[in-house]
Amino acid sequence: MLNRVLYTAVFAIALVASGCGSSEDTSTATTSTASTTSTSTTPPSSTTSSSTTSSEGTMSSTTTEEPTSTTVLVYFSEGDGTDCSLVGRHERTIAAGLDPIRGSFDALVAGPTPEEREAGAFSFFSDETAGMIRSAELDGDLLIVDFEDRLALISNAGTSCGSAAFASALTSTAFQFPEVERLRLTLEGSCDEMMSFLQGECVDFVRDGESILVPVIERASGSGCSPGDGALPDGRWFGYVDAASDDDLSFDLACWFIGIAAIEAAAEDGVESPPPNGYHIRNEREVVRDLDVAPGTQVNWLANTGDPATATDIEYSRWVSDRLDRPFQPGLWLTVEDGDVVAIEEQYQP
Repeated sequence: MLNRVLYTAVFAIALVASGCGSSEDTSTATTSTASTTSTSTTPPSSTTSSSTTSSEGTMSSTTTEEPTSTTVLVYFSEGDGTDCSLVGRHERTIAAGLDPIRGSFDALVAGPTPEEREAGAFSFFSDETAGMIRSAELDGDLLIVDFEDRLALISNAGTSCGSAAFASALTSTAFQFPEVERLRLTLEGSCDEMMSFLQGECVDFVRDGESILVPVIERASGSGCSPGDGALPDGRWFGYVDAASDDDLSFDLACWFIGIAAIEAAAEDGVESPPPNGYHIRNEREVVRDLDVAPGTQVNWLANTGDPATATDIEYSRWVSDRLDRPFQPGLWLTVEDGDVVAIEEQYQP
């Protein structure tokens, strides 16, 4: 289990001063870290004033331009290393139209600037890890941040002290946003894979410093297997195609577990555990969904279901006809965007 990390909510304080008798205002922002304090002065949003004179008097109007950027915080390690979870805050500016949560994590994995490193900040993240955030999605009060598998570039984060530093930087960055109460880290969709690398179990980090073990059913690969009985949300889903036509298909959603989650799920289901081939499939509910297939959809299909080397991309229309000649239909992954299937990948099952 990861060392418990205490998190401190950080609030940025903006002081706005207006000068008497001046036609232009200025605003002063102060940024503090444990190592440096800097002050900068920036002009405010442009303001245009106009007046109109009529027989009934004078009317005036003011138009204020929308801000073009917003400020978020990122957190990097600092200190002499005796407190592995010690972090300091640093400001980043992102475009106003971007999601600030996603923007903050994209900035975090780009690492400290040379000036910040010189001032004492350090991090596992750098220019080499920039762009490794696959998604940062808020589900209620739970933020799920998914990483690309570039763990070889941050191998020291898998040590005892390294995992505490890694988690502290991520949780501090997440909990600057009041709508986030829990944080879950995944590696290409798998919480177990990420947390195994960090020498822990799949948990949700909680704002108050606690951690909660994630139930097995929520640790299925891809987008999971418990979206409810309604329409299938956008994401990557495992299951079986019961029937397929030129422009739609019928899909039976199932749970695909690997690694630690597979061991625990198999034990819960009363079958051999650990599972002999490293994966476990759970398909308890008989809910079949009809989904439209987008034009131009490609299928990565197994010409020989017993040989993963035979996987190749073909047109969906060809797959609809060719799959009928096979005695065994493997499970597969559907990628859904805007409610339509846009990609299909058959899953090799040894």
